[in-house]
Amino acid sequence: MLEGLHRHLQAITRPEVSGDLPALLRAASRAAREVGAADHCVAWFAGADGHGPAYLVDGEGFLDVAVAPFGTRAAALRDVPLPGLAEVAAHVLVCPLDADGSRGALVLTRGSEFTGDQAQAAGVLALALGMAVETTLRSEAERSAARAASRSALLERISSLLQKSATTAEITARIPQAVVEVLDCLSSSLYVLDGDDFAGRSHPPLPAAWQDRFDRFDRRADTPVAEAVRTGRPLVVTRAEIGRYRELDGVDPDRIGVTLVVPLAGRDDHVLGALNVNWGDRSPLEHGDLDLFAGVALQVAVALERAQLLDAERSSREALSRSHEALDLLARDLQRGLLPSRMPQREGLQIATRYAPALAGAEIGGDWFDAVQTGDDIALIIGDVQGHSTRAAGLMGQVRTAVRAYVSEGHDPSAALERTNRLLVDLDAGRFATCCLVRLDAATGMLSVASAGHQPPLVVDDSGLHEVAVDPGPPLGVLHEAVYPTTRYRLLGRSAVLLYTDGVVEVSGQGSDHGERVLRDTLLRAAREDPPRPAELLASAVVEAIPHALTDDAALLVATFTGADAGRLEASLWLPPDIRAVAAAREFLRDRLTAWSTDELLDEAELVLSELVTNALVHTGGGAGLALRFDGAHRRLTISVEDSSTRSPHERAMSPDALGGRGLGIVEAVADAWGVRVGEQGKTVWADLAVEAD
Repeated sequence: MLEGLHRHLQAITRPEVSGDLPALLRAASRAAREVGAADHCVAWFAGADGHGPAYLVDGEGFLDVAVAPFGTRAAALRDVPLPGLAEVAAHVLVCPLDADGSRGALVLTRGSEFTGDQAQAAGVLALALGMAVETTLRSEAERSAARAASRSALLERISSLLQKSATTAEITARIPQAVVEVLDCLSSSLYVLDGDDFAGRSHPPLPAAWQDRFDRFDRRADTPVAEAVRTGRPLVVTRAEIGRYRELDGVDPDRIGVTLVVPLAGRDDHVLGALNVNWGDRSPLEHGDLDLFAGVALQVAVALERAQLLDAERSSREALSRSHEALDLLARDLQRGLLPSRMPQREGLQIATRYAPALAGAEIGGDWFDAVQTGDDIALIIGDVQGHSTRAAGLMGQVRTAVRAYVSEGHDPSAALERTNRLLVDLDAGRFATCCLVRLDAATGMLSVASAGHQPPLVVDDSGLHEVAVDPGPPLGVLHEAVYPTTRYRLLGRSAVLLYTDGVVEVSGQGSDHGERVLRDTLLRAAREDPPRPAELLASAVVEAIPHALTDDAALLVATFTGADAGRLEASLWLPPDIRAVAAAREFLRDRLTAWSTDELLDEAELVLSELVTNALVHTGGGAGLALRFDGAHRRLTISVEDSSTRSPHERAMSPDALGGRGLGIVEAVADAWGVRVGEQGKTVWADLAVEAD
């Protein structure tokens, strides 16, 4: 009997039995029946630590103690009928599992009385069973605590990672690694739906061949992940079931083992993807594991929805930013295309320009500059169209073209601005423009300045730094009949003229006083250096000294002038409104040409002068101003006749026997160049004659 008892004690303490309470009770029930030579044996367990009360009859079936008339102590079983037995035996042996019988008992029955050895062996077996039960319960408690700790750690880890993960890519990279590290499973993957396709990451990474294969799967594929996504329900797949998935054909079941797939359900039960966990050769899956991963999936789904919204918002912002950059680039290209590519240069005069866009926070503006040469005159122009947009840049091109056209026709600054203003009002563009127009007579150093609401020019010459005291008219495009008076200023010696837009000096929220002071100090200091700076270096010095970050586009034009040519001679005569003044004009011409030693021009000059003076006296009804200018360096005579009419002369088609109408044709044929300048109160018709070299 002792040998049999020893064998049974070893059986109930085997690892595969002692760790499994139902198996333990079953083995003990059968062993006790054998060692006690009993007809029947009931293994009764009182229940504890999550286990309900139960008893096992002859090692076969469990019955619920709640329906049995059992007490809470083993002693109460002695005289109690045992449900499930065919009959109540005459002799009952109760062997408690512990000292007071509170844990449970082995109850043996037989028709005859039990011997002392049988009772002793059954008692030893019961006590051994009791110790095994305690060990099993303790192990289960430890495993349960470990599982609870790992679940809590996983949830905390997942929550922490999701708080730090702002993008879908970060979530799919971090979550699988956290699951593997915390639960010590074989592998984990997180798949996110992109349309019908899956995009995801695994940890550890799949072999390249497998990754390529899984990357081709979509929600229609015959895989556990696709099935869970389609059904929206968690899925557990064992090794034996792997083979039923066509897409997993050829996969070694041992490389996957028991697989749990939990769908990621977002708002309105919309499935976003799935979390996949593989346990390899072991399966710790329990009912609590499904609850755990359902909680993880919920956290991940919420984070994914947030990340996808952020990804979409970020993508929209990037697309919008690219659109703004493209529009900004288009506007800047447009403006660069509308600005002149080079400035006219001549002996004694240099022109340099700068354009600097706002550093941030503004679109392209309507700032512009230009310079136009007409004879001895150079027109310097700067302006600014209201607003910042491609529309402002486009309107700037129209205004610049208009001003340039009127200046090229010979109109003085006042008349050019008046005509441009009327054009802009008629365009009804809904925007206005400021403009400053300066005409420099290179022969005399005389500046003629008109302004349409723009900053006046700054001048540095032998007398110091001055702001030309121009009387500005309103901005262009505001009043149809606006007038723009002309102010004249004569440059003394070597000079620098600066035109600029308000972006050069204005500081956002602080006005322009400080910027104006810095600009003036910089211009005066740089223009007075010895040797003098060329215009390009002077312009660079002004730009580099701007004392603030540009919040608006800035444009400037610098012209350096060496001074009026001492070799140039001038003479003028007022002619009364009498046709006989033509003879006086010819006499005045002969005297001047003789004094200037240019008698060789006398015949051509008299012919041209007679035609110009006659036209002025006959067709205007008023007097005329005659001006003669001789440029000794270039051996050129300029004859100018100013009258009070703003109407430009034009040639007429005449018959061969007509007595008049040929004046301008004669001027065209004799003069080397001629033109008309229209001013505030009239016009000036001029003609150039070159003195041929000996």
